[in-house]
Amino acid sequence: MFIALDSYPCYKYRVRIITLKFLLFMAIMMLVCTQVSAADVTVIINAKNPVNSITNEELNAFFIKKERNWKDGNAVRFFDHRDENNNRKLFLKKYIKKTSREIELYWIGEKIYTGNIAPIQITSDSMMVSMVSRFSGGIGYVSSKFVIPKTVKRITVTNSEGKQ
Repeated sequence: MFIALDSYPCYKYRVRIITLKFLLFMAIMMLVCTQVSAADVTVIINAKNPVNSITNEELNAFFIKKERNWKDGNAVRFFDHRDENNNRKLFLKKYIKKTSREIELYWIGEKIYTGNIAPIQITSDSMMVSMVSRFSGGIGYVSSKFVIPKTVKRITVTNSEGKQ
């Protein structure tokens, strides 16, 4: 037996309300998930490095090799995750403000015109920590949930106004 909802206006109203509630719920969940995931990556450096914070501009310059030394003169050694790694997607979105494809094209151009090559790509957070801890100028990024050993330390990345 089929009941036409058109003949019962109260059902039509309830269906619309339920649909609107569902859409509102999904929109809120998307916002929450986006904000949580953007905070899920943290920048790390070698524990011997005296720096405790850098600006986003400095981080960008280190990543694209426009700046090659820390303020104390120590050489920067940036380590990156592989393209399929979720941490990399979050890092590029939060700090570099470019897509993976844009970065790939940038490094192709750098290799052709300057000879610069992309940072070494690492397969896991534990390998990232291992590599950053081997070089006094090492810098990389890991999931904020990853347990950081004493060989590396988290640093704060601020924007030009000094905000995180």
